[in-house]
Amino acid sequence: MLDLHVHLRGTMLPLKIEKLAARNGVRVPPDTLRARGYGWSDFTCFLKAYDLLTSVIVTARDLEEVAYDYLRSSASTGATYVEFMLSPPDLLRTGVPFEDQLSAISAARDQALELHGIDCRMIATAVRHLGPAPALNAARIAVARRNEILVGFGLTGDERKFAVSEFAEAFRIARSEGLLATAHAGEHLGAETVVEAIDKLGLTRVGHGVRAAESEAVLRQLADNRIPLEVCLSSNLSLGLYKNLADHPIRRLREAGCRIVLGTDDPPFFETGIAGEYSKATEALRLHEAGRAITDDAIDAAFCDDATKARLRCVHARDKSPYACPDDPLIR
Repeated sequence: MLDLHVHLRGTMLPLKIEKLAARNGVRVPPDTLRARGYGWSDFTCFLKAYDLLTSVIVTARDLEEVAYDYLRSSASTGATYVEFMLSPPDLLRTGVPFEDQLSAISAARDQALELHGIDCRMIATAVRHLGPAPALNAARIAVARRNEILVGFGLTGDERKFAVSEFAEAFRIARSEGLLATAHAGEHLGAETVVEAIDKLGLTRVGHGVRAAESEAVLRQLADNRIPLEVCLSSNLSLGLYKNLADHPIRRLREAGCRIVLGTDDPPFFETGIAGEYSKATEALRLHEAGRAITDDAIDAAFCDDATKARLRCVHARDKSPYACPDDPLIR
């Protein structure tokens, strides 16, 4: 299993939030931590809850702990690879240079790979509802400090704010330095916004993109160009995009030829994990082998290097045969 859409700061469980809040002198209402999914009621409230709870991450040490905790937890359910999203300016505001943020995630990755056999990479992101100027800043920060762990650039946040074309320069800067591109689109706005984001930002993948199912033309374009959609089922249901799993368009997307990969988005907020997402996808697609097909597509769609993809293919091939791969100390 691969988790290709997860916001690093949004992975914290209540005990971790309490620990970091106490360490860093940040007040978090106890009622919020006790509430299911942290108690938000709509997307705007979710964004406010997210900003409050993630404010407990103040140092590079905090970031490393949060990354390692999620990798360890994901590995325990069978996950082999994660791509974290993180906006560089978030911790710059608390005095953590981007280079130190990268080092923290790299340290978590090294430990998780050695102890649990799970790998990860990072996608630096801009936050859409903050506007195009901060996005430019995020892109410039990202390309100024390169590291093996950093493989992509993305756009997150409220897609109802600002025209996607206003972020084109930020993505041009990121892509010019070899970062692959993804962006939230077609989650809260219609199918046409998926095509617009692909065209304006030069996307390799689309974050969410589920509302592409509303347009035959958009479905054909996605299928013909083999552009993967990072589908987050529990997030979509919790945020009220669809009433239930039966109403979710993942099956229509798959039958139209779209490439589907899975993500957890902000797992505790949506009471999920990557194993849960795979289970929901298998149920929705009504296909026993759906998980294997999604994993194969996810390895192809991952932003990591070819050597890492080869290792991941070997790991998953061993589900069928223990002799499928050559000896490799990084393969568990």
